[in-house]
Amino acid sequence: MRSILKYMALACIALVMASCVQDLNTKPIDPNSSTTFNADRMFTKCYGCMAYIGQSGPGENSDVDWPGLDAGTSGFYRVIWYCNELSSDEAWWIWSDTESKELCQTMWEGTNTMMGAIYARLILNIKYCNHFLAQAPNTTDEDKYRLAEVRFIRALHYYYLMDMFLYSPFVITESSDFPHFIPRHELYAWLVDELKDIIIELPAQRISDYRVGKAAAQLLLARTYLNADVYNKYNPDWTSDITWQKAYTAATAVIEDNKGIHSLVTENFTTDSGFVYTAYQQLFMADNHRPDVIKESLFQIYQDGNYAQSYANSIMLIAAPRTKGGMNPCGVEDAAMWQSMRTSPTMVDKFLKPMKIDRETAKDMVYDEYHMPAVLHDDRAILSSDGLTTGYKYQLKGDMQLGQVEYLFTCWSALKFTGVSHDAALPKYHVRQNKSWPDTDIPLMRLAEAYMIQAEALFRQGKTGDALNIINNVIRARAHADALPSLDEETLLDEWSREFYFEGRRRIDLVRFGRFFGQEADMHRYHWEGRMGKADMPPAVNSPFFVAGTPEHMNWFPIPSSDKRQNPNFKTDVLGDANNKFAAEGGDGYPY
Repeated sequence: MRSILKYMALACIALVMASCVQDLNTKPIDPNSSTTFNADRMFTKCYGCMAYIGQSGPGENSDVDWPGLDAGTSGFYRVIWYCNELSSDEAWWIWSDTESKELCQTMWEGTNTMMGAIYARLILNIKYCNHFLAQAPNTTDEDKYRLAEVRFIRALHYYYLMDMFLYSPFVITESSDFPHFIPRHELYAWLVDELKDIIIELPAQRISDYRVGKAAAQLLLARTYLNADVYNKYNPDWTSDITWQKAYTAATAVIEDNKGIHSLVTENFTTDSGFVYTAYQQLFMADNHRPDVIKESLFQIYQDGNYAQSYANSIMLIAAPRTKGGMNPCGVEDAAMWQSMRTSPTMVDKFLKPMKIDRETAKDMVYDEYHMPAVLHDDRAILSSDGLTTGYKYQLKGDMQLGQVEYLFTCWSALKFTGVSHDAALPKYHVRQNKSWPDTDIPLMRLAEAYMIQAEALFRQGKTGDALNIINNVIRARAHADALPSLDEETLLDEWSREFYFEGRRRIDLVRFGRFFGQEADMHRYHWEGRMGKADMPPAVNSPFFVAGTPEHMNWFPIPSSDKRQNPNFKTDVLGDANNKFAAEGGDGYPY
């Protein structure tokens, strides 16, 4: 059994602590057990809070009990995924729950339950980390490594707070007081310094497959530098474009410092029956923890069909885009198919454009996910237009009455995540641990990102040829995709999507490229297509923002209205920030 599982069963610990944000409706983990600190169990909880929603069951007893939110939706990865994908140009969610509908239709406010869930989840997990860091021993090398790893987990959570909110509560010690809020550029400065220190403290090679090593911190630093202009937009002392070289250097360190530990997966696997699973496909299969595949993952969220069941991780990515019947086996029984998600047309466009295939032609392309990559000359095009209702190919229009299954049959499915293992002679012959739950881990941080950061950093510095060389000879070569003849900003953004679609990061890239909200984004309205249930085409004249323009404050998410009202420090902190242009508008541009 995988090494971290050793302590997973012990993670039901007792922490009767005051929430670091007083009004968050969060529950203590196990109020009936002892409050004695146990370093092993608490260390495991710091990792486990990203794999589980709470103390028991895949869809109940969540640590985060936010009003109106289904417990199974409240997990770390799912709340991040919803906010970064459903708000973007990649994914459509068909179910009629309000939080996903508002994200798909770009109508979210501070009362959206998903906003509350991600805010509460990130802060609660930070609280767990703070508790460990305050109490854990610091004697042996193992003690020191554990402290550095938990500091990294806390830094990762603060990264997401910085990325998703204009202001963040900031607490790095145990406290029962209401926290103060700091603007994202101050959090950026802390995070950079913290990651530099953590890189020194972490072991060069991770101690086990599910613990982080130096490479994960190096990549998070590179990602932070790449997005630095976003996080420092309202920093009066900031000079734009000063961190591209820093991003390149940090990304290069991920690659160079970790040779022999981490490398891209490049070898296809051919089964005895002659069926081929590509190198890229193997990253998202049920046995993506095996040594020759996990080497690309710098940080992987543990999943196991018997021992780590959660509605918030890979089951969502496998079951949501599949229908009951008409599709290939995926390692999860047919009854577990959710029938809730499709790609957007603009997502599919990214694979059609290099082949010069227009939408009219695409309507007649009927292939499953194992044949589409060859048709589109790209192993990453793990898309299916088969198994859909004839006559509804490649559209997403109508009145968007979410909850009606017929809307599943209006665009292709992205099926890159599967519960099938690489040694299945054919997908239908896959032997499963559990028919209802997959073993597929979530590759939260992949080495491919370091190469993409290198390429973009070079491109931003005018070294377009060097950037194109990395994309063609590393990223696209691994995918057996035709080389791109040239590189511009739009093509670069598309390549980010082709490599990382449905991995929970799309919104971050759109914001950095000025394609999400605000005046610059108004020139690139392609991602509004169909968002309001109409046949929107560029420049999206049916968009509610067409006349007035898109509001800049929607480049981040609202701090939950309840926290704004109940934390007395919020108003003082945002009004006291002389650089806050949104101080009079709810502090972050959203109403209280």
